[in-house]
Amino acid sequence: MANVKSRENRFLVKINTLHFLLPIFFTILISLICAQLILLAQPYGSSSRLTFEGYSEVFIASNILAIAMVSALSLFLFFRLLKTKRDAALRILVATFIIGGMLSALLFGKHIFILLNLESPLFLLLLAVVAYVGTYFAYLAFIEALSERARNALFVLCSGTLGSFLGVLLPIIPVIGISLLLSIADIILIYRSTVEKIVGEAEYEQLIMRLAFSNKDWGIGIGDLSCYSMVVSSSAMNYGVWVGGLSLLLIFVSSILSLALALRMVRIPGLPIAMVLGLLPSMALLFFF
Repeated sequence: MANVKSRENRFLVKINTLHFLLPIFFTILISLICAQLILLAQPYGSSSRLTFEGYSEVFIASNILAIAMVSALSLFLFFRLLKTKRDAALRILVATFIIGGMLSALLFGKHIFILLNLESPLFLLLLAVVAYVGTYFAYLAFIEALSERARNALFVLCSGTLGSFLGVLLPIIPVIGISLLLSIADIILIYRSTVEKIVGEAEYEQLIMRLAFSNKDWGIGIGDLSCYSMVVSSSAMNYGVWVGGLSLLLIFVSSILSLALALRMVRIPGLPIAMVLGLLPSMALLFFF
């Protein structure tokens, strides 16, 4: 009987592993598709040349610095709001994330229209549809009227488009820097139990699940999914789709490792492992070739 239960447990772990990898796979697939569309429209490829062509290095650096400062300020304000109005903070964060993902999809569409010289009024119709859909779903998320399936689908779509937009927008070196900073922040938040101290141990898991692609047993944070998407799309943009595919594979390996440790009740920050492994192909090509 024990052997039968052992086999059943191993089977359940395999099924859970498969289910755990599916949202990661589809999020990264969306980011690869977005990056590949840009590459097809602009064959020379490099994101730094594609996005910043014609601008000075000072302008590029100032824009990247502005993005970093706005992100840091937004994070600070979120944690301040989380202390006093927790539910409102979570609703605003999710709604903003969905709007950001939809706008990223729209910006990708506009960029492809321009690069393919498709001057068409159809883009105005696309703008109206995406704006309406994004606002509608953001409103539903804010009032918490989304079903679990719709919420998970939106998290995958928005993580893929938002992360991919950042990967295409930024050159590879800032992507590496941002990934390392986020990994360090993840380590600090996990080992210092920063969020638990703010919201309390009892509500910590519930809070995390509201910001994650989740079912009853596990969840993958939208921040993690967006970072995976950013790394893979940046690798594909700068070094080609095969390097992006290798980055995807290495992120899969890190995800399986993180899941295996979680099943053994080992609490580790998952982002640093995924970021380091996912960036290995790009860093090797950047620094050694």
